[in-house]
Order: sequence, then C-alpha cells, then structure tokens
Amino acid sequence: MQDRAQAVQPATARKLFVRLIPFLVVLYVVAFLDRVNVGFAALQMNADLGFSATQFGVGSAMFFVGYCLAEVPSNLILARIGARLWIARIMITWGLLAATLMFVRTPTQFSVVRFLLGVAEAGFFPGVVFYLSQWFPAANRARAIGAFMSGIPLSGIVGGPLSGAILGLNGHLGLAGWQWLFLLEGLPAVLLAFVVFRYLVDSPGQAQWLDLSEKNELLAALQAESEARTEHRPKSVRQALANHTVWLLGLIFLLANVGYYGYAIWSPQIIKNISGAGDFGTGVIAGGISLAMAVAMIANGRHSDNSDERYLHVALPLTLMTVGFLGFMSAPSAALALSALALVPIGIGSAYGPFYATPSAFLAGDAAAAGIALIASLANVGGIIGPALIGWMKDLSGGYRGSSLALGLMAFAAALLTLYVRALGARGRQQSMLVEE
Repeated sequence: MQDRAQAVQPATARKLFVRLIPFLVVLYVVAFLDRVNVGFAALQMNADLGFSATQFGVGSAMFFVGYCLAEVPSNLILARIGARLWIARIMITWGLLAATLMFVRTPTQFSVVRFLLGVAEAGFFPGVVFYLSQWFPAANRARAIGAFMSGIPLSGIVGGPLSGAILGLNGHLGLAGWQWLFLLEGLPAVLLAFVVFRYLVDSPGQAQWLDLSEKNELLAALQAESEARTEHRPKSVRQALANHTVWLLGLIFLLANVGYYGYAIWSPQIIKNISGAGDFGTGVIAGGISLAMAVAMIANGRHSDNSDERYLHVALPLTLMTVGFLGFMSAPSAALALSALALVPIGIGSAYGPFYATPSAFLAGDAAAAGIALIASLANVGGIIGPALIGWMKDLSGGYRGSSLALGLMAFAAALLTLYVRALGARGRQQSMLVEE
C-alpha cells in the first residue's frame, strides 16, 4: 500500500476529473477497440482468408510482441517531449495501421501488420498512466486510473454492437464486412490525434483552466507526495528497471493478462458458439458483459482510494477471474457458461485501477515513466501468450476446456503473487520503522 498522501480539495479533484478523464476515456476506447477488434473480424475473416485457429491466434498475438518491444523507449520519449505531442503521434500511426489490416490476405501479412500496430500504439497506455500521475495525487489516483481504464469495457459496450453491425456491410462496395470493420474503426484515431494536440496540456502549470489557487494546491500536494518517498526508492531509469517490486508487479499482470487477452480476442467466437446468436447478437451480449465490467472497475477503484488499500483490491478480483475460468469450463448449461465467462473481465477490470495506482506511489519522474512502461510491457507479454495458447489448444482438442483450466490457474497464481508483494511491502515498512527508531 502506498504512503498516505494528501488529497486536493474535492472541487479541484472534480475539475481535474471532468477536464481530463472523459476525453482520455474516448481515446482509450478507440485504442482498445483497434487492439481487439480482430476478434469480431475473425467471425468472417478466418473463413474468407482460410486462417486456422493457430494462425489467427499467433497473428493476433503479434500485436503484443511489437507493443512490448517498443513500450519502454516510447514512454521515455513521452516523458521527455510531453504527452500532447507524443500521444498525437501514437494515434496517427496506430490509426493508419489499424485501417491497413483491411488489405491483408495471408497469415504472414496479418502477423506483420499486427506487429507494426503494436509498435505504433506502444506508449499510449503507460504514457497516460504516467500523465495522470502528474495531475492526480496518490489519494485520488486509483479512482482516476480506474475511470480512465473504463475505456476497456466501454470499447466492448460500444464496440461489440458496432462491430457486429459493421460486419453487416459485407459485400457493400465490393468490400467484405471485416474490411469495413478495420477501416471504419481505424480512422477515428487519426482524426482524434489533432484534437489531442489542441486539447491536452503537458503539466498543471500550463493549465489555463485552473485558477492560481487550484494550481498551487495541486502542485503542493504533488510535491509533498514526492518528498514523502523514502531515499531507498528508485529515482533513476536504471534503478526503476532493476527494481524487484517493478518486476513482480509486471509478472502479476503478465499472468492475469494471459487470461484476459485470451478472452478479449476469442470471446466473440466463444459467445457466438455458445449462444447461437448472429454477429450483431454476439456483439450485444459482449457489450452487456462489458457494461458489468465498467461498473465493477469504477466501484473497486473508488473503494481502494477511500480505504487507502491497493493489494487486496487486486488479489480478490483476480481470484474472481479464476472462478470465472473454472466455472466456464465446468458449467452444465450455456447460460451458466456465459455467466461464468463474464466474471473474467469483471475480475481483471476491477483490479486495474488499484494495480496501476501502485507504481506511482514509489516511483517518480523518469523512474516512474520507465517503471510503469516496464510493468505494462511485462503485462502485455500475456497478450502474446493468451490468444496463441487458446488457438493452439483449440486446434488440438477442438474446444476451450483445456485452455480455460490453464488460464484460470495463471489468474490464481497472479492473485497469490499479489499477496506476496503485499507481505513484502509490510515487511519493508516495519524494517524502515525500526531503522528510524
């Protein structure tokens, strides 16, 4: 758990929230939709192009290979030149590459474009988390990060029905439905990049929409938080990249994201298979699950801030995720299987805000930029493993039972590792108190 830091006045916190969070959520909806909309494209694309489950799973996972390789350098560039310019650059390149997927014809082309899309988008998520740490004191941070990450379920609420509807354009103007999907969901990122450049400012000191007293209050709270960090905590990029807690946090969400990205990429096919719904109906069901995820994310982030506790607010949701996978593989009916499957995104979604509020409690400046990016890079290795693992095991067995067991066990290991990190933190605080005495 982080050191207790002072919060800003509720009116100032609300102003920050209203100005920054809704806009950043819109950006994340677009980003996450372009990341996982291959799951809906696969409802038509795999048959049109003759992709096997393994070829689709591996190609989908290549996004995360590029993402992980470029994450840390991208975030360090953002810390140097500012969020406004770098996020705008990220959005232009990822939007163009997301639309380019409409032209792929072979598994190799699919894998290459997905890899480049990952390189292009790298730095967006950890960059925004780092950006929020420059605006929201620790006492307000989990709620802000959790609200920003509600873009994930919102992309499902909006994107599920939208993707299903776009697939209905199949054959229009000579394009397949999956080609329309990539085109119409890729270009908004390019357009929004120009809005980013005009709307965002890089630091509170540049914010003309804050009055002088609000700026002083906010800067004082952030400065007090920075000074409260003890001397042994990482201050340089090198120290952050070598810090064992950073690596353990990355490992926690690596294990969890194996399951989540496996779910995110494959759930449209799984839901359609279980429910027997059409493309649009599948999108509506996926959107309903995402709505439940959004509610859980915001509620858990709020409770984490109010109770000043992080790790239990991560471990318990990851345990719920485990229950979801195990329940899905053993459910006796389609309704129960879908209900259990819904616990997977609800569980991991609830953990997001408290989890990503943790690194900025002991990292600052370039160390925070590097540490958050390393954690996100390690976490997204799960995106490499999950989709490919499900595709490979599906080709072997013809179903999802074996992969559900494996992903559930990984989620449970992530929950146990979270409790271990919590215990290490408690032990470290006790030793620090003994030294001070």
